[in-house]
Amino acid sequence: MTRRGAGPRGVALVSGGSGAIGEAICRSLHDDGWAVAIGYVSRERAEALAASLHTEDAPSWPVPLDMGDPASVRSGVAGLLADAGRVDAVVYNGGLSRTAPFLETTEEDWAAEVAVNYLGPVLATRLLLPAMLENKGGSFVGITSEAAKIGDAGHAPYAAVKAALHAFFRTIVREYGRRGILANSVAPGPIDTPMLRYTFASPEQAERVIGKLTRLVPVGRLGEPGEVAEVVRFLVSENNFAAGQHISVGGGVSMH
Repeated sequence: MTRRGAGPRGVALVSGGSGAIGEAICRSLHDDGWAVAIGYVSRERAEALAASLHTEDAPSWPVPLDMGDPASVRSGVAGLLADAGRVDAVVYNGGLSRTAPFLETTEEDWAAEVAVNYLGPVLATRLLLPAMLENKGGSFVGITSEAAKIGDAGHAPYAAVKAALHAFFRTIVREYGRRGILANSVAPGPIDTPMLRYTFASPEQAERVIGKLTRLVPVGRLGEPGEVAEVVRFLVSENNFAAGQHISVGGGVSMH
């Protein structure tokens, strides 16, 4: 992708853009000169973030985009292409994860996680790719998980579908890389976000479990959302030669 004179570097769509990691990605890309479309399920937070980022040279706006609802994906993508005229980078950040041992998961659990974490991005890619090919380039980045690389007890559907998303990206590169399309995955490890802490019954339990997590990380701390965002920013930059890669941002928990 080549920067095109005055105005934004390009148009970037970030699904799940109003969460902690999503917000950090939106801010990092906007600081780097991108116009940012913030895909959301929760409208209020997305609108507030868009208002805080928006400038004349690099606008930002919310886009209703529920990755688990094909109708929402179709309408959101169609509206974005109509409004912006192009999309140069896409970051699939939103996701769904439910905690249960494999034998306690249900067909409904699997169907929900497949829909949000895999089929939603696949459909959006199908809808966005033709415009990217017409514009001779584009970049996809999937926020997966270290679980997709090493597995994670209690998260069988999540690990499986995040790994499937990366395999899909590698196929996209093999089919369309010569036409300027890049696709890569970023696999966060334990990242210190409000969502991580809200999953526990009490602040005391959160601190105990987070303490255990921290001891498992070779660098001795949890990651920050901005550290994930900086890797994403690199992967959509003009000088990036990475393609089909699955980059860990996990403090060494999946070293191999």
